[in-house]
Amino acid sequence: MDRLGVDVSVLSHGLPLGPDVLGAEADEWAMRINDDLARVVQTYPAKFIAFGSLGLADPDRTIAEVDRCITELGFSGFQLFSNLADLDATRVGPVLSHIARAGVPIHLHPTLPAHAMVSGASLMLGFAFPVDSGLSVIRLIDSGLFDEAPDLAVIESHAGGVLPYLAGRLDLYTEASSLTTASATLDRPFGEYLRGLYVDTVCYHSAALQCCYATLGASACCTARTTRSAVPARLASCSRPSTVRRTNVS
Repeated sequence: MDRLGVDVSVLSHGLPLGPDVLGAEADEWAMRINDDLARVVQTYPAKFIAFGSLGLADPDRTIAEVDRCITELGFSGFQLFSNLADLDATRVGPVLSHIARAGVPIHLHPTLPAHAMVSGASLMLGFAFPVDSGLSVIRLIDSGLFDEAPDLAVIESHAGGVLPYLAGRLDLYTEASSLTTASATLDRPFGEYLRGLYVDTVCYHSAALQCCYATLGASACCTARTTRSAVPARLASCSRPSTVRRTNVS
């Protein structure tokens, strides 16, 4: 970390949890993962902070784990995955609202989609991941969650995935017109919720990051990088600050 100039890193676990994957055991696995992350942070408190994992199998147990992570383990947020088929369901809403009241963010990361879009790792990683996480955000907005929990801070992965590119289209077709009707469940125009998101800057294309910056603004962009082992060697440099510098922002 010192050699690369990284002062502090946020740790999170890469195992997609949730009842769709692990059933009732998801809550137990979340506790084990969080205890393991806590041991690393306690060993290197000046280098790491942690985003906890949540099982979401039982809402009451999950809310209790949110409180344990914050008050006992000292975690700074939570990572959720877009593979939850019912991320916008009433079963999950109370958990997300509780996280909002606690004042910590959620990092929403893509993984294998709950609904198959394509086959093969290349299209799954290159296309389905950002589309699926974007769909999860759209569903959360449309569910009215951000009206019920206006302080909920969601960090969408990979420069917002497809959302910044589609922002104008979403603005147009979520307003009342001869073709569409505005949502009867939302208090504000759809685009306002979209522009209230945060994003990380792990992005493999500087033009896409420029679009994200122009759409959401600098205050929404959280500088980040992925591990070298997580991307092909030819793309490793794209998750570095040099990608941010190439976007011509000030």
